[in-house]
Amino acid sequence: MPAQPDTTLSLIEAQLQALQAALLSSDAPALEQGSQRLREAAAALLQLQAAQPLGPTHAARVRALAGQLGQLRDQLARALALTQQQAQSLLPPLDDVTYGPDSGRAGAPGARIYRAPG
Repeated sequence: MPAQPDTTLSLIEAQLQALQAALLSSDAPALEQGSQRLREAAAALLQLQAAQPLGPTHAARVRALAGQLGQLRDQLARALALTQQQAQSLLPPLDDVTYGPDSGRAGAPGARIYRAPG
């Protein structure tokens, strides 16, 4: 069955390419679905490797895939940071909490909305 590791590795390579395309196009549903399919393909490869060790050619492909996955993870982290910065620029910063853990304590000044200004 030498074609099975090749088929599984090709599937993983295709999933990584699809994930990169989804990340570039900011397609969150495709990114979520693609990541699930990638996990399933990686689990299938792990089962194949448990049944029969991978040869040197397959091991080299796995190392290359690991490098690509690391790059994709870095790209995803950058996209997340950019999204957070954009959200912070659009949304106003939060004020102090109106109802906090001290608001019900005896002697606490009470909720901010019930205090007179000044």
